[in-house]
Amino acid sequence: MDCDEARDLLDAYADNALGLGEAARLNHHLQDCATCRAELDAIRDLGHALRAQAPYHRAPDALRRRVLAGLPQGAAAASPRPAQPGGRTVGRGVRAWASPANVANLAMGMIAACALVLAAVLWLQRPTAQGLLAQQIVASHVRALLSGHPIDVISTDEHTVKPWFNGRLDYAPPVVDLASLGFPLVGGRVDYVGARRVAVLTYHAGGHPIDLYLFPTTGGTAAPQTRSNDGYSLATWTAGGMRYWAITDAQAAVLQRFVQDLRSASS
Repeated sequence: MDCDEARDLLDAYADNALGLGEAARLNHHLQDCATCRAELDAIRDLGHALRAQAPYHRAPDALRRRVLAGLPQGAAAASPRPAQPGGRTVGRGVRAWASPANVANLAMGMIAACALVLAAVLWLQRPTAQGLLAQQIVASHVRALLSGHPIDVISTDEHTVKPWFNGRLDYAPPVVDLASLGFPLVGGRVDYVGARRVAVLTYHAGGHPIDLYLFPTTGGTAAPQTRSNDGYSLATWTAGGMRYWAITDAQAAVLQRFVQDLRSASS
């Protein structure tokens, strides 16, 4: 397990929502990764802070008055229950509990509970770290297409594209030409995603561009994972100390074949 995969699981791990297998794998990773342990501590601290310090807002008086005004007036008094031996009446305690004030408090409690549930749902549905990075990849890809200048160095020669990145990045991205496999290299550019400058190689697949984002990672090797965002097909994997993201508007099957051919040519 690498750090990218671990970060996707940290939230569920903090909530004890992982299966035994994933929890064991993540435990093994955390033993050797201080960065992920620190991120897990931050997630737990945030949860504690929300539970302990979240502000409580009392319902406005106007809302309380509207709830009270909507209740049946004098309904309980208009239908007295038969008296029982000893002077007590049937359902006296129930009617006392169901006084307008108590019903209003119950309504306020339900509103507060609904707000708490909504906040919890929003918290659980927030994008994962990998999901946020996927959104940035999509935004970068679309921004490059709309700019009319999606490629900084135009060349089908990997020996021209690769040295172009020298001095523009703090690492040397591997560049592979896949023209013989139906995915010709057409150039590259430098973009900014994940809070860093990254290399982007552009290939073509039957008229559809495929942008390949490459940047170093501390993780090991991870098999490709595919997803779809905003109509684009994406795949990500790690190999040789690099994290790869590929994106295209071509069919998912085309992207899968591209990823397979690239991994085979790079091995």
